[in-house]
Amino acid sequence: MEKKVSVWQATLNSGLILGLALVIYTLLLYFLDQTFNKTLGYISILIIIAGLVLGVKSFRDDARGGIMSYGQGVGAGTVIGLYAGIIGAIFTYLLYEVIDTDLMGKLLTYTEENLIKSGRVPEEMIDQTMEMQKKFMAPWILSIGAVINYVFFGVVVSLITSIFLKKEGNPFQQETKEPEEKAE
Repeated sequence: MEKKVSVWQATLNSGLILGLALVIYTLLLYFLDQTFNKTLGYISILIIIAGLVLGVKSFRDDARGGIMSYGQGVGAGTVIGLYAGIIGAIFTYLLYEVIDTDLMGKLLTYTEENLIKSGRVPEEMIDQTMEMQKKFMAPWILSIGAVINYVFFGVVVSLITSIFLKKEGNPFQQETKEPEEKAE
């Protein structure tokens, strides 16, 4: 009989690889002083999508023997997102709290500049908005947000990709194999 591997164990490597790929990309942006570049930030979304697709496909082919239901694909993608989110959260905390303690101030300045440029927020409200931002922009809050974002992306991407990656087995073939295995 085939040994069943849990989704948590089977997706661990994919989640860690995705998390590390995102950390490396974030470090690259940081060292090139492009941390707040929105356009380059969209590339991280493409990395997440590619990592999730490859991770769910790997789960199907390696852990499930090429057979995976839609729900199993969604679950695998969600768990991969969770693992990547945990790696991302640890890195986010270290980045803002240890690596560059001034980065939070730069983020607040960047946010304030964007509020002024957008013209959507009246000038008298910008100070109030920035005071609220300061309360919620702490490394540990950003870290929790990273986990939530990665899990959300894991769910959304796997909801879509599992439609294409699912492979149902032949139920009659499975039934005929089981009695033969029990007879041995």
